[in-house]
Amino acid sequence: MTTTTAAETVPPGPGQDERRPLMTTNALLMMNLGFFGVQFSFGLTQSAVNPLFLLIGAEPDQLPILNLAGPITGLVIQPLIGAISDRTWHPRWGRRRPFITAGAILCAIILFVFPFVGALWLGVLCFWLLDAGNNTSMEPYRAFISDRLPKSQLARGFLTQSMFTGAGAVLANVSLFALQKVDALDKEAANGVPYWMYTCFLIGTVCILLTVLTAMARTKELTPSDEELEEMRSAPRGLGNAIREIKDAVGAMPVAMHKIGVVFLFQWYAMFIYWQFLAVSIGETVFNGTPEEGGQAWDDAIAWSGLMNGAYNFVTMVSALFLVGFAQRIGAKRVHAAALGLAALALVWLAQIDNQYVALIPMIGVGIFWASAVGVPYLMVASMVPAKRTGVYMGILNMMIVVPMLIQTVTFGWIFNHLLDNKGSNAMTLAGVLLGIGAIAMLWVNPPDEVDESPIVPLGARRSITVYDRVVVGTDGTPTSLYAVDRAAEVAQAAQAKLVVVTAFRDADPSTASEPEEGMHRDLFGADTARKALEKSVTELTRERARYIEQRLVPGDPAQALLDTVGANPANLIVVGNRGLGASQGQLLGSVPGNVVKNAVCDVLVVQTSALDEERMFAAQPAESADGAGSVTGVESGGGSTAL
Repeated sequence: MTTTTAAETVPPGPGQDERRPLMTTNALLMMNLGFFGVQFSFGLTQSAVNPLFLLIGAEPDQLPILNLAGPITGLVIQPLIGAISDRTWHPRWGRRRPFITAGAILCAIILFVFPFVGALWLGVLCFWLLDAGNNTSMEPYRAFISDRLPKSQLARGFLTQSMFTGAGAVLANVSLFALQKVDALDKEAANGVPYWMYTCFLIGTVCILLTVLTAMARTKELTPSDEELEEMRSAPRGLGNAIREIKDAVGAMPVAMHKIGVVFLFQWYAMFIYWQFLAVSIGETVFNGTPEEGGQAWDDAIAWSGLMNGAYNFVTMVSALFLVGFAQRIGAKRVHAAALGLAALALVWLAQIDNQYVALIPMIGVGIFWASAVGVPYLMVASMVPAKRTGVYMGILNMMIVVPMLIQTVTFGWIFNHLLDNKGSNAMTLAGVLLGIGAIAMLWVNPPDEVDESPIVPLGARRSITVYDRVVVGTDGTPTSLYAVDRAAEVAQAAQAKLVVVTAFRDADPSTASEPEEGMHRDLFGADTARKALEKSVTELTRERARYIEQRLVPGDPAQALLDTVGANPANLIVVGNRGLGASQGQLLGSVPGNVVKNAVCDVLVVQTSALDEERMFAAQPAESADGAGSVTGVESGGGSTAL
């Protein structure tokens, strides 16, 4: 088998989709690398900041109000940065990269300074600045992915983001656990903060700078079209106009986004409880320690909570590989509802566990949920909103996240004191119940109308596929097969999909082959003959017609070669001709396309090759046999596209 691939990027052509060339795997990984560093910073805010607050004098019931920075900065900064970045373009720095880079630099500075603070008010100030930097980077980064990728690669792009997000959080949380075990770091500075926590924040400083700056330096943004640039220049500037744009975008928001917001109300209230009170909960139930008492038991609870968060993020890395595929098959609504249900059961169980190792098991459910939470909703929104307004809509989606968090910070301190008996385990149980309500709410939400449905990851069950991952076509080098390959290339270009050209052949000596029955496919014999046919078929496929081409030589049956190439992925497309020269007179489908249509699990596009003027097209065919094509014992293949 041989493969050929086009360059990583292709000069932009007319039209929005045509201006987004497919990215290679390495380029896509490099583009998402910065999420590793940004999520390391987020991981520290989730797992280390609240214990640090307690170390420098905060009380447990103060944690919700002290976490006000997260929802407030997310509510204000993300939609504003999104709206502003939508209107930004610099020939050298691009549209999103200036905001991503600036936010990362601010995060790095605050991460370095944070553990040195000794007063609670300084810690709160650092937390506000750290969340401001995180939000400044995160929202444009998600919009950057949507800007850069064609629709056929959006799912893969957001999947890769989820993987790097999980990896960054794993390192952040595992480092909290591992460094606490280093004897040389098991001492406290003058402000009461242990040196192992200093080391964690220093690692975060280096990590976010290295990954984000590398990703931004190695990934270029696509230059907007002249029309887009003119629209940016003519758009009104200023904070007031940005706020009006957010208001207009909310008014025009797809119905599906409103329904996601209902679920997010329960989901993110619960997750804020989880992050704030995980260490308190397992301190009570597993280590018999409290923040008021402090000591080794409380230090062990902090370290183990970091390991638990690292465990669920590791599960996130793995499960992210599968969730998008499930969403494409059964609908994102059902996938996310199931993930919420798993997390609900996990947290209710966690509140009852008294063994530290058993406490790691519920993290499987939390990790599966987190993989869905950080990937599937963003993918749906990116595919259902106008591309030029991706930034502002990503910001609005984040508002749906931070509003429940804001409500939690204002209300949960009173609830913790008066209704939950000041127990972290009770707080964890309530978080599980709220996630369960979110799961039910997700099932209650009806799928949107077809006009509002996501074309990549549907909210309901899969109805149709409007974008293909791969377009598979067969060829034997004859004129009818070239015609079908040409049609397949046009479909691949329109869908921004990979084109896979397949040539099947028999290893046997053609002289020993029996004459095929009437209407049956006639084979190619020998790898050399098949290779020549394949080369002839792809010669005319320029980059303008097919941006990413794979060639396959496959020994065996032609129909089976096509079916094996597409596998079980319903997002692929097989292109076949209705019949070829071996077909009987008046036969609608040749043997190969007939078998393909009968057995394929994906869409099959039948090209009308029988309408061609075959006498004219094949007048020169005998002359070609003298050039080495004589080993073809006829050229029926069920149409050009399956003439293998």
